[in-house]
Parts: sequence; C-alpha cells; structure tokens
Amino acid sequence: MIMVAVLLTAKIAFAATDGMTDLKLIGFGVKKDGIASRAIFLTPLQIVLPWLLGKQTAGRRPLNVFLWAYPYRIVMGIVFAALVYFTPSFRQDNGEYPYSYYLIWIVAYYFHQISAYCIFLSMMAFNAQVSDPKIGGTYMTLLNTLNNLGGNWPLTLFLSITDFFTFKNCIAKGTQTILNTCNTKKDEELCTSSGDVCEMAIDGYYISVGVCTIIGLIWYRVFYPKIQYFQRIPREEWRVIKNKRT
Repeated sequence: MIMVAVLLTAKIAFAATDGMTDLKLIGFGVKKDGIASRAIFLTPLQIVLPWLLGKQTAGRRPLNVFLWAYPYRIVMGIVFAALVYFTPSFRQDNGEYPYSYYLIWIVAYYFHQISAYCIFLSMMAFNAQVSDPKIGGTYMTLLNTLNNLGGNWPLTLFLSITDFFTFKNCIAKGTQTILNTCNTKKDEELCTSSGDVCEMAIDGYYISVGVCTIIGLIWYRVFYPKIQYFQRIPREEWRVIKNKRT
C-alpha cells in the first residue's frame, strides 16, 4: 500500500508547473508555436539520457536516480514560475517577444526535462525489476497505470482550484481607485462593461506553485526512507507467484 501511495502522490509537487505554465504564457501573448519550439532540442536528450543512466537504473538501486532528480525538479518548478512572472517585462512594444526570451525558455525547459526523464526512467526501471515475469506484463502495466494516474489527478485538481486562489479588483478607469472585486466571470463582465478595468491582485498560479512546492518538500522528507527501503527488499518478495522452496 505504501508503494501505491508513492505512485499516486509523487507528482503532486509538479502539478501546477506542468498543468498551468503554458496557459499562463499564452495568456501573456506568447505564441503557441513559440512555446512548442522549446521541445526542438529534446530528441538528442531522449536518446542520450537513457544511455548515460543505464548503469544506475540497471543496478540494484535504480530509484537513487529518482531521489536525486526529485528535488531538482521541484527547484525547476520555482524557476518556471519566476520566468512566468518576468515574462511581461520581455514583451516588446509590438506585442512580440525577442528571440532571447525564447532562448531562455529553451534552456530552462531543457534542464527541467532532464529531471523529468530521470524520474521517469528510474521509476520504469524499478517497475521492470520488481514485476513478476510469470504473469507477463500485467504487473508492470498495473504499476505504470498507477504512476500515470498519479500524474493526472493532481493536474485536474489544481486546474480546478486555482481560481479560488485568484483575486481581481475592479479599478475605476483612469484612476487607481478600487471599486469592488471581479473574481467571477459575471463580475468581470459588469466591471468592463462600464469602462472600468478588472486587474489581477493575486495570481492563483503562483500560490498553486507554492502549495505544490511545499507539498513536494514534505513528500520527499516523508517518503525518502520508504523509497530506500523498497530498494532493499529482495526482488523475489515483490513476486505475486513465489517460487516454492524445496
């Protein structure tokens, strides 16, 4: 059951970053093809990284790579949030963003994907080692399904609740006077219909990233010894159908 808990909760720390960063960039006017350009140089990484990590993931402690990459990926989530925060300062008068901005994102995204691939490869390697070969791929499929589910439900959750962390004020046109709040779509329409401006006071994206980061750090502290223990369990003990001793 502890293994199930690990698989279902490990990716909560990355939910806000993975699920909302691109949406924030689009909201700031960054073109979708510009966002997609970050992945141009990932193919060499996908080829080279498994080869570089082969020795570590093929050994008796493949999850050591996971434990190394996990806090690194949390840090990259904070870096992403910082880049999103400073994105408006890169915007030119014509509404476009310079090539230097996209270059910064490519570098940051590249380092982020290194940690993401390390986590993925180490978990896949461990699942392959502990899966019972006597029942085919069913065991490994179950573990990978739980792992994928653990990456999907936090995204849905934080996409749903982030609006509750977001607060907007209706500002009188041409002044800095706050008339009222405009947190709901209806209130925003009422504000803008009278010529006033609905401005963001607190962006829920950054709060969500902060909450996920704190959860991730607590998760890492709690489950670190558990994950180390998983690697010390003899592989035969993970089998569903154990060999009979004579």
